Amino acid sequence: MSRKGRFFSSLVIFLSALTTVQAQEASGPATDAKVIIIDPGHGGKDPGTLTKRTKEKDITLAMAKRLGSAIQQRIPSKILYTRTKDQFISLAERNRIANRNSCDFFVSVHVNSSPSKEAKGLEVYYLNNATDRAASKLAARENQGAPKAMKDVQAILSGLLQNDVTDDSAQAAGYVRKSLVQQVGKVFSVAPIRVKTALFYVLVGAKCPSLLVETGFITNPKEEQRLRSTSYQKALAQAVANGMKAYFDSLAHPRSDL
Repeated sequence: MSRKGRFFSSLVIFLSALTTVQAQEASGPATDAKVIIIDPGHGGKDPGTLTKRTKEKDITLAMAKRLGSAIQQRIPSKILYTRTKDQFISLAERNRIANRNSCDFFVSVHVNSSPSKEAKGLEVYYLNNATDRAASKLAARENQGAPKAMKDVQAILSGLLQNDVTDDSAQAAGYVRKSLVQQVGKVFSVAPIRVKTALFYVLVGAKCPSLLVETGFITNPKEEQRLRSTSYQKALAQAVANGMKAYFDSLAHPRSDL
């Protein structure tokens, strides 16, 4: 082979090797990273539940951003938000965002309210028939603006119950609750912290483990003050992120101590 032929042959081998290395570097992190969608409830013309000085949409956005940062510190992940500013996003569009991005986890952040100022605590929801009347009322409030009737949601639910998504969501909810009890409940004296179920439209679209976290009761003066607190928001975000990490870890190393 001539010197020129050897040169081009070597060049082809070099470029082929370089292309292989670049492909591994580009695909490696993407393959390992979990696609996690964080959904700050409400926004724009929809303030959510509110008091004279606090709007749910503001709390959920701040909390969602803290959660995204906490997750990235603990889980190799690509974080996507349904909104990153004060804008209105329909429930249908939130569903489409989940579907378009083939998420590994979907978490919707909300703030609770009640006619009673005594109502308190944290609730971690996954999609299923309502645990109780209060859960049913909460879902009805959060589902306002949904483009489908509840009977359609129930039809979709019946299909979901036949696959692993609901079981995975239930397991994830257990890990998140356990983390919240240990890291928020004990530190901030928050109780009760419960796992519940309801027919939330925003959870229907995601074909992955999906949770809706009610971070406290805005109608309870003590909890409203806490919801506005940076330290509480950070602690809650870290606890949810730790629970999600424990869930993902459990997929590789199954545990039964929830």
